Amino acid sequence: MEQTNRTRPRSLSGTTTVIATAHGNLYLTVSVDENGEPFEVFGQLGKAGTFERGLTETACRLVSLHLRRGTPIAEIVDQLAGIHEMQPWPNELPDGSSGWVHGIADAIAHVLRPFAAERKHGATERAA
Repeated sequence: MEQTNRTRPRSLSGTTTVIATAHGNLYLTVSVDENGEPFEVFGQLGKAGTFERGLTETACRLVSLHLRRGTPIAEIVDQLAGIHEMQPWPNELPDGSSGWVHGIADAIAHVLRPFAAERKHGATERAA
């Protein structure tokens, strides 16, 4: 099966969300394409050279790869949600609700979840 990659435009718009974690603030930036679809994710947690920083970069690179290759956002969210690698931390989530973030992957899932919900809502409206 041949993989196709979306070509990265010269510039993208993005939104940065701050998520509190047991290891400090995690800054997640989601860049979107001209249609408002997530194209790539960048994250920063901890100091350069730390385990947390490396784990964050690894997770974001893999999520970005999947986004560029067309993996459905809901599938990415389902795979990442609930992964625990640190003590749960209370947060105000991107959808305005309160909840617990259990780690880096879980935080990425929380930030991408509104995009998945928007796609599902849009598909439901088009079907009606």
